[in-house]
Amino acid sequence: MRRIPIAGLVGLTLAVGISFAAAADPGGEIDPELAQVSQQRLSVLLPQIMAEKDIDLWLTFTREGATDPLLAQLGSDHMVARAALIFARTAEGGFRRIAIAASYDVEPLMSSSLYDTVISYRSEGIRPHLQSVMLTLDPGTVVVNSSRDVPMADGLTQGMRDYIIEVLPEFEGRLESAEELIISLFSRKLPAEIAATRVAAEQTQMMLAEALSRKVVRPGKTTEADVADYLRKRAKKLGMEQSCMSIVVGPMRGHSDPTDRVIQRGDLLRADVCFRYMGYSSDIQRTAYVLKKGERDAPDFVKQLWEDAKAANRAALAVMAPGVTGNAVDVAGRGYLEAHGYEGYPHAAGHPIGPQVHDIGPLLAPDWPERYGNLGFFKLEPGMTMAVEPLLYTEEPRLGGAINVGIEENVVITETGYEVLGSLQEELWLIR
Repeated sequence: MRRIPIAGLVGLTLAVGISFAAAADPGGEIDPELAQVSQQRLSVLLPQIMAEKDIDLWLTFTREGATDPLLAQLGSDHMVARAALIFARTAEGGFRRIAIAASYDVEPLMSSSLYDTVISYRSEGIRPHLQSVMLTLDPGTVVVNSSRDVPMADGLTQGMRDYIIEVLPEFEGRLESAEELIISLFSRKLPAEIAATRVAAEQTQMMLAEALSRKVVRPGKTTEADVADYLRKRAKKLGMEQSCMSIVVGPMRGHSDPTDRVIQRGDLLRADVCFRYMGYSSDIQRTAYVLKKGERDAPDFVKQLWEDAKAANRAALAVMAPGVTGNAVDVAGRGYLEAHGYEGYPHAAGHPIGPQVHDIGPLLAPDWPERYGNLGFFKLEPGMTMAVEPLLYTEEPRLGGAINVGIEENVVITETGYEVLGSLQEELWLIR
């Protein structure tokens, strides 16, 4: 690695401060720790990850009309002219955060307090400043936002890449994909983020326990839409907002809105719902059986479906630990179901959660290259928050045809394994 001092850079140097970007709940209160997440991520976590992965410099290069999807995380919602956001390790073991942007684009970058240096350009354009910064830093390893399989890491257009090589021809052989860096940086959650996700999961689980019970469901009267309406109103009182909603009885419908179908005795009722708290989302699935008249328990075949679905979920959870690939988790859950005579589910065994329901990070995916590329082969790391859902799919005429049994749990990866956010569903819920 080649590093030399950064002295002599042109630009405006800013004192490093605290970012007060509001991380507010629906009631408008600001969580002080969440308000500092961007600052902590870029000043503390990013240098650590770059050192771990032996990366000298990360360059995000963007402009209007093809905005990099990470721009909002890096200090601005919009850049008109070319902008370069640079994070670099220095020869002295230091760390620099440098932004170069047009004069009318610099204010948000300065206000964000994410950069120690902001360089403003006018008619001369970005070229001389980008050359000065990059040649002064002279990094050995440069990563840019270009990725075949990770959309959030693929913000660099071909034209912008060509411009980098035009301005800095000596860097043509040094540019590598930033996908591993970006996945680690944004999928490792800080303590305040994990705390918010935990509350979202716990509250969602509580609401589902209420909604999939006699408190809400009256067989022969209550519809899927009624259950969804209860959940939305309950969430609003708790200061949460919906981020996904699927309530299904009868044949599976995939990701679809609740309907006016009336819930009947003998139905299997499945709920897959997501709610945000302080901007961080849960993703929980629960299954209940509506007892027929005279039944005191679910039929044996329903209980067996439930036990097999739960066992697949626990098999997937059992292998989750730092250094394990997402694919290994899928293999464990899928392998259990296939060994017990079921066809494998037509999707991944789970995904990261965070500000988005399907957040950036390792996917718990099968080795299906044309569908998932390499997304299943990134490794789990401490601090990643995940939804785990190796679902059981089967054809069961007694339950209306093609159904699935939904169990989805939310966890955080720890230094030694995983921790459940909230609690697991251990028994099939019965609605009398």
